Amino acid sequence: LFPERYSEVPAHVITIDDLEVRAGVRTLLHMDGSSLRVQPGDRIGLVGRNGAGKTTTMRILAGEGEPYAGKVVRTGDLGYLPQDPREGNMDQLARSRVLSARGLDVIMADMTAAQEQMVSAPDDKAMDKAVRKYGRLEDEFSARGGYEAESEAARICNSLGLEDRILTQNLGTLSGGQRRRVELARILFAASDGAGKSQTMLLLDEPTNHLDADSITWLRQFLEKHEGGLIIISHDVELLEAVVNKVWFLDAVRGEIDAYNMGWKKYLDARATDEARRRREKANAEKKASQLKMQAAKLGAK
Repeated sequence: LFPERYSEVPAHVITIDDLEVRAGVRTLLHMDGSSLRVQPGDRIGLVGRNGAGKTTTMRILAGEGEPYAGKVVRTGDLGYLPQDPREGNMDQLARSRVLSARGLDVIMADMTAAQEQMVSAPDDKAMDKAVRKYGRLEDEFSARGGYEAESEAARICNSLGLEDRILTQNLGTLSGGQRRRVELARILFAASDGAGKSQTMLLLDEPTNHLDADSITWLRQFLEKHEGGLIIISHDVELLEAVVNKVWFLDAVRGEIDAYNMGWKKYLDARATDEARRRREKANAEKKASQLKMQAAKLGAK
């Protein structure tokens, strides 16, 4: 991948070049002279020990933070689930927040207002105007999936354990876990076309937090079918094993990403082999350095 070729990159792609990520004076990631790319069909597990900088790196990839150096280019639709979502109007209904992913909340509110105008129209002229407005809104509503899309949103919410009593409450009245599930539902609704053909890029940071076993199973199946790109941070090994086809290991010691183009089980074997090789190389380097020091000491004594 080269910067001068960005114009050739197709939609729904993230391209990463020479990225450097820092937390204060500490360097978390340094990709000097190297590049990474996420495209449709890539389901990447971003892994590393706690404190390695996975969440900070994910925020930068999503455009929610700025890198210390390097470039991240995003094209196409992107859905990002942070660990602590703070998006949305706290006075908005949870159901409206989910539907807002496709702009359905505004259209439905306008349709309701147009219906009220038809009922209260003082004369035929006002009635005709309200009817025409309602017709235009209904056409737009249908173009965005209409009532089928609304049913799809309800199915996703139900699969994530969001009951009707939660969806009819304002976001500000919900717990942090409930708001996080609402935001996850919104992102998945935006990325779903009912057949798993969406190319939306998903960046999910610990998406199974606050989910029960049934919801986690459903999420796993959803992500397995998703045809767009995916980067996921998760401590759920079963989820990673079922979903990812590539792994990025963020090495906290070296400040580098080791990219493995393979599924989870093969990654574990490859990683163990790499770690053993690095331990041997380190031991050999230390042995050689010790020998050189001894030689220098002998020469100095002479």
